[in-house]
Amino acid sequence: MAAKSGRVALVTGASRGIGKAVALWLVEDGWEVIGTCRDPKSLPPERRLPGVRYLPLDLSSPRSIAALAKQVGIVDLLVNNAGESPIGPAEEAPAENVRDHFQVNFFGPLQLTQAILPGMRARRCGTVIFIGSMRGEAPSPFSSIYSSSKAALRSLAECMRMEVKPFGLTVSVIAPWHIRTTLPQERFMAAKSPYANTVKRVKQRRDEMIEHAAEPSVVAAAVGKILRAARPKSFYSAGKAAGVQAFMVRHLPRAIVERNSARRFGVI
Repeated sequence: MAAKSGRVALVTGASRGIGKAVALWLVEDGWEVIGTCRDPKSLPPERRLPGVRYLPLDLSSPRSIAALAKQVGIVDLLVNNAGESPIGPAEEAPAENVRDHFQVNFFGPLQLTQAILPGMRARRCGTVIFIGSMRGEAPSPFSSIYSSSKAALRSLAECMRMEVKPFGLTVSVIAPWHIRTTLPQERFMAAKSPYANTVKRVKQRRDEMIEHAAEPSVVAAAVGKILRAARPKSFYSAGKAAGVQAFMVRHLPRAIVERNSARRFGVI
C-alpha cells in the first residue's frame, strides 16, 4: 500500500463495481479513502479494501447524507458514484419510483456536494467528480428514468464547474459506456404490459453487452487522469468504444444517434 499523502477522498458506493475500483486506485495512489455503502456492518471482509474506511450512506435519506457530511468533515476529492439503474417503459413508470430514483441519482449527490463544497472553497482546493453515464448523452430504450437523472447530473456538473472555478475548484463528469458491474436493474412494468416482450429483449441485449464490457478499472483510470491533469476537462468517457460513442453523440445528427441506439438494442 502506498504511503498516505494527507489527501482525503470520499467515494460513494465503494463496496462494489466502479466505486470499489476507484477506491482501490486512490488507496494505491496514497490517498486516505472514505468509502460509503448502505450498511458497512453487513459488508463481508472479502469485499472490504485495506486502507478504506467504510461509512454508512443512504442517498434516499437526506438525514443520512447530512450525517455523513458532518462525520467526514473536510475532503479533497468527492467522487459521486453511487446510484440506481431502473428499466421499463416511460409510460408505465410509477411517479413515486421516478422521484425515488431521482433522489438517489440526482438530488442525493447534489445535497452531498453542497455539504462538501464549503470546506473545499474555504481552502481554495478540491475536486468533485460525478460518475454519469453515456445513457445520459444518447437515447436508450426503456432507460428513460435513469438516462434523465444522469443527463440532469451532467448539466448540474457543467454549471457548477463554472461557479466554483474562481475558487480554485474542479468539477468533472465521467460518463462510462458499458462497464462490467453488478449494478442491479429494477424493472417496472404494468401487468400485461404491451412493452413486456421488447423490454425483455432490450434487457437481454444490455446484459450481453455488459458481460463483454470493460472492467470498472477503466473508470478508475479516468479518475486518475483528472487528478493528474493540469487543466481537467469537464467531460470524460470511459469503456470500450466510449470515445467513439461520445464523438457520435456530439457530432452526428440526433436522428442518426437515435437510429443507431434503436438498432443496437433491437427495437427497430
